[in-house]
Amino acid sequence: MCPLLENRVFENEIAINQMQLAYFDRIVAGLPAERHFHAAPGHGHSPAWVIGHLAIVGEMGCSMIGGSLTHPAWLQAFGPGSPPLVEASDEYALDQLAPVVRSSYPEFQRLAAAADPGRLAQPHGVDLFDGTPIQTVSHCVSVLLTNHFAFHLSQLSSCRRSAGGAPLF
Repeated sequence: MCPLLENRVFENEIAINQMQLAYFDRIVAGLPAERHFHAAPGHGHSPAWVIGHLAIVGEMGCSMIGGSLTHPAWLQAFGPGSPPLVEASDEYALDQLAPVVRSSYPEFQRLAAAADPGRLAQPHGVDLFDGTPIQTVSHCVSVLLTNHFAFHLSQLSSCRRSAGGAPLF
């Protein structure tokens, strides 16, 4: 059993997120560099935005349960409600964004597995979830590790496929 899952807090969410991170690596490996800042058909987001959004949300998840937000300047470019495209820059290159996804989610998983139950029961404070069944920090952690990541992973996969990538499965 994975050491993160010994106390079984967020056991399912962590396992799902670990699987999604493996998919992330496979999808990112097939993204053409020349399309990194171009809008994909359908959803209109660029791979840069999708990867940057996953990166900053991973850090935001960490900050909800005791971690830190390492790239606060990215909130404007990639945070909730940000535009679907970012200006091409070295700061937002794939080799800058993807490692943050690869590091922030394992940290998020670690923090979630050890999170204080009192903190998890508190209201999340995320405006986007106001008026939804997502009420607590625990609910928010679950969504961010699973549904949210999967939704944007699908967008990233569509970026890859629209650039001519073959099916992964």
